[in-house]
Amino acid sequence: GVANEEQYLGRGLSICSTCDGPLYKGKRVAIVGGGNSALQTAVEMSDIAESVSLIVRSTIRADPIYVEKLKERKNITVHTGAHVSNLHGDKFLSGITIKDEEGKEQVISLDGVFIEIGWLPNTDMVENLVTLNEKKEIIVDINTHTSVPGIYAAGDVTSVKSKQIVIACGDGAKAALEAFEYILKSTSD
Repeated sequence: GVANEEQYLGRGLSICSTCDGPLYKGKRVAIVGGGNSALQTAVEMSDIAESVSLIVRSTIRADPIYVEKLKERKNITVHTGAHVSNLHGDKFLSGITIKDEEGKEQVISLDGVFIEIGWLPNTDMVENLVTLNEKKEIIVDINTHTSVPGIYAAGDVTSVKSKQIVIACGDGAKAALEAFEYILKSTSD
């Protein structure tokens, strides 16, 4: 992360383009990341924002469909081999400094930054209990069942594709109902 990032959370720095993206209609934004989530966010934001800067630390590691969609957008500028070294602004974010592999810095004036890099689910406590996928997410079925009967999971730690609070809440309710039913069946035998 960047040293002063916490002071800008909710003040121009965001981790949710679905939630905050519409706030940047006609404005300048940056997306940090080079995977599927980052490119998907860049493409989505190119329809909302005036301009989008995609900041990629090394190279783009996204599926070809996202790379093609990215190339079609004229208002996206890609900065590969670069990272955000500083955030600027008084009360609200007004720009970033990016540094390339040679140490050359560039200041970009903008209104918002969306972080779309390497989120790891906190599943260490269950890694030897239930089945995890390659992203260390708990594998669940449509009813929140894990690989172990009687253990249910919900939220961003699961293999559910969309990571949104409303989905996590709904899945949490589903998991509670499934657990309740499991307990009822187990105690009635």
